[in-house]
Amino acid sequence: MRKDYKVLIGGEWVEAAGGRRIEVINPANGEKVGSAPECGAEEVDKAVSAAVEAFPAWASKTMGERSKILLKISQGIMAHQEELAKLETAEQGSPIRKTMNFDVPLCAEQFEYFAGVARALTGETLPVGPWCLSCTVREPLGVVGLITPWNFPALMVVWKLGAALVTGNTCIVKPPSVAPLTTLKLGEIVMEAGVPAGVVNILTGPGESVGEALVKHPKVAKIGFTGDTATGKRIMRLASDTVKQVGLELGGKNAFIVMADADVDSAVEGAVFGAFFNTGQVCAAASRFYIHESLYDAFAEKFVAASKKLRCGDTMDMGTVIGPLAYEAHRDKVEGYIRGAKEAGATLLLGGERPDTPETRNGFFVLPTIFGGCTNDMTFMREEIFGPVVGLARFSTPEEAVALANDSNYGLSASIWTKDVRAGLAMAGQIKAGTVWINEHLIIFCETPWGGCKQSGWGKDLSTMVLDEYTTTKHIYVDLTGVPEKPWYAILK
Repeated sequence: MRKDYKVLIGGEWVEAAGGRRIEVINPANGEKVGSAPECGAEEVDKAVSAAVEAFPAWASKTMGERSKILLKISQGIMAHQEELAKLETAEQGSPIRKTMNFDVPLCAEQFEYFAGVARALTGETLPVGPWCLSCTVREPLGVVGLITPWNFPALMVVWKLGAALVTGNTCIVKPPSVAPLTTLKLGEIVMEAGVPAGVVNILTGPGESVGEALVKHPKVAKIGFTGDTATGKRIMRLASDTVKQVGLELGGKNAFIVMADADVDSAVEGAVFGAFFNTGQVCAAASRFYIHESLYDAFAEKFVAASKKLRCGDTMDMGTVIGPLAYEAHRDKVEGYIRGAKEAGATLLLGGERPDTPETRNGFFVLPTIFGGCTNDMTFMREEIFGPVVGLARFSTPEEAVALANDSNYGLSASIWTKDVRAGLAMAGQIKAGTVWINEHLIIFCETPWGGCKQSGWGKDLSTMVLDEYTTTKHIYVDLTGVPEKPWYAILK
């Protein structure tokens, strides 16, 4: 069923000036599934004004009051589980098996988590001396802009929105133009849960108009962004003019290291999931595989065999696990990396083409693709592909594996597969990444912080650490002596 939405500004669902609209295409079949308004700077100004007006009342609510509203949002998400799952599958292409059983339930769980953990947020008492009370308190920043990506349209909104709301901020959400509908549906659920008008505003439209106007707006205190590194760099430059805070969760080119003593079967299971979950459209996806030379052939053979079994097809079929890439231009870009890998001399072990079946030929599909014989100087081993394309390379020593893993502009995540946990921990300490898994890849929990280093960005999502991202620390000093003159005043006498 086609979904044609309006945008949410100040508690009202409205059209963009001039009635401009964005068509949303189902990447699995090329059909139109809905539309959203194409907003611009005018709508950004209105949304910021609404958020500024709503901020004092929302910030003055107790943490308990805000937490209860988040719990209602969580319940509303599960009440609309099937609708949200089908909508996300239709607009983004992720199979219904994933959206129904992973994305939507995890969205609800995230709101539950933020509702609970925020009630433990505290300040500190500082031991300056007996003559005073010196303490810190955490306060909301004000109006925050949340710019979210298309690979997990609902979940990436929730990661940021839950933390920002519960800590007392008012929010303006800009979802991706290619997949904005699920976010707009979340807006309906948020309003039904009792979030006051103006506390959450949702604007759809291009990044170069809506996103940039939001970043540059002097009354927006912070930008929380998840997306590609190039856009993150531009946001940094634009935000510098108003010296606003920026949180950046950017790209990755993540190493998957298989040591000589690894359980090959376990590593292969982790490789299939780490590389091809969400069709590889994950910033933390396993992309660069470094296999000890003694296991390389066995690992490659089993990895290829397991990946061949992944079903690619009708995204509304519960048996499908590989969906299309999110839009046509991205499919074309991924195919460009495949051509480049072949030209660089990598050996194609699997895939490298579009599936040609009645279920897939009208969509933007690329089969899981594995290259062997790769080296770090190949372009596709250095740049983020954001698709189901990986490269395998050999190494001989732990030191070489660490050096290869660190030979990247990115520093988001990595994994080490070994039976020697002590050795794995030692290597993890040497790898420059925000997360290093041992005998696992691509597992993220509400309780664990998420964020990278180097050109993968800075700041954290999830865990209690994200509460720091959406609050500011204020120091309060109270004199307890009651005397008019203090010893340090003598400096000026």
